[in-house]
Amino acid sequence: MKLITRLGVRNDIIINERSVGQLYYYDPEIAYFNKIMIGIPISVVLALIGSGTLLIIIALFIAYQLSGWLASPLKVLLPSIERLGKGELGVQAEVNMNDEYGEIAHAFNRMSMDLQKAEAVRRSLTADIAHELRTPLTIMGGKLDDLQQQGQSIRPETLLPIQDELIRLNRLVEDLRTLSLAEAGKLTLHKAATNIAGLLQQVCSAIEPLADEKSISIQCEINTVQPIIFADPSRIKQVLFNLLTNAIRYTPNQGTVHLRLRNDTQQNLAIVVEDSGIGIAPEHIPHLFDRFYRGDEARTRDGGGTGLGLAIAKQFVLSHQGTIEVESSLNQGTRFIIQLPY
Repeated sequence: MKLITRLGVRNDIIINERSVGQLYYYDPEIAYFNKIMIGIPISVVLALIGSGTLLIIIALFIAYQLSGWLASPLKVLLPSIERLGKGELGVQAEVNMNDEYGEIAHAFNRMSMDLQKAEAVRRSLTADIAHELRTPLTIMGGKLDDLQQQGQSIRPETLLPIQDELIRLNRLVEDLRTLSLAEAGKLTLHKAATNIAGLLQQVCSAIEPLADEKSISIQCEINTVQPIIFADPSRIKQVLFNLLTNAIRYTPNQGTVHLRLRNDTQQNLAIVVEDSGIGIAPEHIPHLFDRFYRGDEARTRDGGGTGLGLAIAKQFVLSHQGTIEVESSLNQGTRFIIQLPY
């Protein structure tokens, strides 16, 4: 009976337009056709489920293999990253590719070298500061010990060396504070419309007594009709004093120092400080603006200064969105070129 109702042909019995029953009759050919019609959706569903499951399995396998292939270059880089994380600065990863992974490896190697250089600079800075502090402290300690051993009343003039070293210490600490603020971008600038030509003339007049001690001629040249820029006059003046002081210090007697103002472009005002001094060796020029850097015997601590003047000058210029460059040849002099925007 179930076979007839499921696979047979059904007709409604209608009397007086009202269905009073249903008539089923079984035809083998029609039953076979109905079996096919019933089986098609089931087969399609089963085929879809099977093929979908198979495709998912294949996709997962391909994704697993592909992820392993994509991650294999990173697995090569991972040991170097772990070594860097443990403090092994300067570690280099092997680079065997020229694709994006190769660029990542090159970027990692550059970062590792930069970290190593930064650590070397930090250690060098610590050693330099310790040396700079130890020298005046040793002098003051020795002088005080000597005064104590004499067991006599202290005359005011005997304290002058101690006072000089205290002034040197205060200048060193203040220079370090100023430089740290400038490098951190926290230096306060009081910018205003500043006549750089007038500023140069003021600096020349103020520096002349120092130049006269060595019979050095200071030449101030103004070659622009637009000398006014928006800047902090006190900071720019300090830059010029630092450069001119160095120029006079390393220029022999009867030498010449030129201070020039000119327009290199319509966007920038150029200040040039040029001397006829001893010059700077080429290998020292890249490090000239480093803190405490002294590249030769002529630039020793006994020559004066804290070794921070050029580093401070560079940061002051950068804080004005300007640039500072140096050109020098041994025994022919040195030229500093400052570019400040209008």
